[in-house]
Amino acid sequence: MCRTFFAGLTLAAALCVPAAHAAKSKDYTGKVVPLADLLGQFGVRLDREAAPQWLALVTDDGAVYPLIRDAGSRMFFKDARLLNRPMRLTGRLYKDTHLLQVLTVRSLLKGKPHEVYYWCDICQIKRYEKKKCECCGGPMELREEPVEK
Repeated sequence: MCRTFFAGLTLAAALCVPAAHAAKSKDYTGKVVPLADLLGQFGVRLDREAAPQWLALVTDDGAVYPLIRDAGSRMFFKDARLLNRPMRLTGRLYKDTHLLQVLTVRSLLKGKPHEVYYWCDICQIKRYEKKKCECCGGPMELREEPVEK
C-alpha cells in the first residue's frame, strides 16, 4: 500500500512510501523556517508559487528536515508566529529521505515544553491549526500551555 504526500505541491507531484519503510517517531529540536530562506543562503531561489508551500525544521545541530505538509505541520503553514522559534517536534523520517512528518508540536519557552493549540473561549473547542471556530465562527486564540516532559 502506498501513501501519497505533497499532492498538488509545485516541487513534487507525489512521494510514495510503503508503510513498512516508515520509521519510529523521534524528537527533533530546532526552529521551523521557510525553506526558501535556507536555500537563498546558497543562491537558490524557489519559484514564487512554491516558496509558501515549503517549510523545514533546522535542528540545533544544523540538520535540515523539510516538513511534510499535512495535519501535523499545518499550524506552521497557517501561523507565521510559530516560525523561527525554538520548537520540539515529535515526528518520523521516511527511509532514504529527510522528509519529516510531524506528529506532535511543543514550543520551547524558556527551555520548557509547551503544548501549542488554538482555543475558542465561547465554544471551548481546541484545534491544532489557526482558523475560525467551526462552531460559532469566531476567532480562535493561540495558546501555549506548559506540559510535563
